[in-house]
Amino acid sequence: MKAWFQRFFNTPAAAPGAQLLQADQPSAAASTELSAQTWQLRRPDVDAALLAWMLQGDPDPAESLGVREQAVLQALEARAADASASLLPRAAGVVPALLARLRSDNSSLGELVEHVSRDQTLVAEVMAMSNSAFYRRERPVMELGHSIQMLGVGGLRAAIARVVLKPMLDGRSGPLIRRAAPRLWQHTGFKTQLAAELARSQARDPFDAYLLALLHDMAWSVVLRELDGAAGWRLSAPFVAALGQWRDRLASLIAQQWRPHGPWVPATAELVQQGLGVGSGPDVLNLCTADQLAWLLCDPNRARARKQAEPLLTATPPAVRASFDELDAASAAPH
Repeated sequence: MKAWFQRFFNTPAAAPGAQLLQADQPSAAASTELSAQTWQLRRPDVDAALLAWMLQGDPDPAESLGVREQAVLQALEARAADASASLLPRAAGVVPALLARLRSDNSSLGELVEHVSRDQTLVAEVMAMSNSAFYRRERPVMELGHSIQMLGVGGLRAAIARVVLKPMLDGRSGPLIRRAAPRLWQHTGFKTQLAAELARSQARDPFDAYLLALLHDMAWSVVLRELDGAAGWRLSAPFVAALGQWRDRLASLIAQQWRPHGPWVPATAELVQQGLGVGSGPDVLNLCTADQLAWLLCDPNRARARKQAEPLLTATPPAVRASFDELDAASAAPH
């Protein structure tokens, strides 16, 4: 796990003269190829398959929106229009300032401890991670400063992400959320790791990509809460398409509410305004590629999924294929 953190949350040095190109965008050839290959699976089709899998139901071939589906969409509209509503718990608290500290080369251990200690849930997560099996020590770690030293920047970032986002998938929700949450979190785990690897292979910030993928998937939890409160809706094609658009819009609102400085704000705004296309920016392109590959790791039909994944994997750097293969093998292994 420590090696994983170091691998995904530390951007490798690029060759002189290549770093500026890679920091702005992938090469023109790679970008064009990946954009074209991304359309091998249409986003609405991926969303329909993912929703059906998460909700353990079947898509409905109905071609029109019914009254109940319209009510869900209206509820999402009202939620988005409520400026006072916090779509993401802990959005405006200690986390943005702490992430800013992690980006600063001048941050001291004492400053990090001081910021972490302001949020008791984050303290608990940091202590639990440092005492987990991945950080085995002969004696339990009892002090926050020692825990932060053990985790390092990558581990602390991962703890932050978990604390900010995973509470949205708690057990206090209705039966639909409780049924869907483990599968959404599984998809999110795949998606964040693949997004980070895509960014790392382009000498972009892996944690920015990781967090963008987290925000994008957690917008599903807002959608699922509205579905949980309604009854009788069907996963028709237009309903799924509308829910996918709401997922993008809610992700953009969450990014704005959270107010950190990072690419997730313009990337989610680009998705809402322009969707996905050949001219999409690298952050959006990587996000959607990771989203599709993550679903293919979740698809119970492994032979079909592997066949559909191949064009995307061919268009990505070898490290992304290696990450996909590792995740595929790990998910198939008996637990």
